Amino acid sequence: MIQEITPTIQDRLNLSALILKKNYPKANISSWFGFNINNDLEVKHVKRLLKLHGVKSGLHLRNALQRYENGEIASNSFEKLAAEFRTDTTSRFDAKCNAQENFRIKNTYKIVWKHRFNLKQEKLLGYEMAYSIFLMRLGGVLGFISTEEMELRLEDINERVKTTFTSWGEFHRNVCLGDEFILGVAEPDTSIFPVSDTIWGCYQRLNIEHADRFKEWKL
Repeated sequence: MIQEITPTIQDRLNLSALILKKNYPKANISSWFGFNINNDLEVKHVKRLLKLHGVKSGLHLRNALQRYENGEIASNSFEKLAAEFRTDTTSRFDAKCNAQENFRIKNTYKIVWKHRFNLKQEKLLGYEMAYSIFLMRLGGVLGFISTEEMELRLEDINERVKTTFTSWGEFHRNVCLGDEFILGVAEPDTSIFPVSDTIWGCYQRLNIEHADRFKEWKL
């Protein structure tokens, strides 16, 4: 049985709204899972997304959640590079960056260099927590996790996120940077709208289509 969504639960589910919309623009962010469990096409899409993340069972899902919540997906590698770059001069960094032939690695270097100091504490926690909730929502569609367990996990994640970031804007920008870091894509000019089909474009559209949801930052 799927329990009712309270305003508190909805606010916590909204932490994954940006990642959810990026992966499925038609997603219903006002539901537990974002997908219609009675729609075969949507369920098929969920299965495809979970397969991409190596999630084929409840055990796989919980292992994935643990990795995201422990910072193993993005934060640990981000901090390792950031710590190295904090001791570099600009010329030394440029030499390291130019020595890389892979453009994705170059973009990753540039992202870390730009944010090596201002993300020293939070790292890419926002991105990882958003992705953790996103995977929970996908797992819920296939019955890998109950809404009762999701609620308990959401409470823990919400406290970590809301005590680390001070606003929806700050949190969502961290989600965007984390996505770029993982994909190794260059930061776009966010003054232009829309920013094509990047996560920044999703961020802009989310704040236009659901502006009222992302104003109050409450623990």
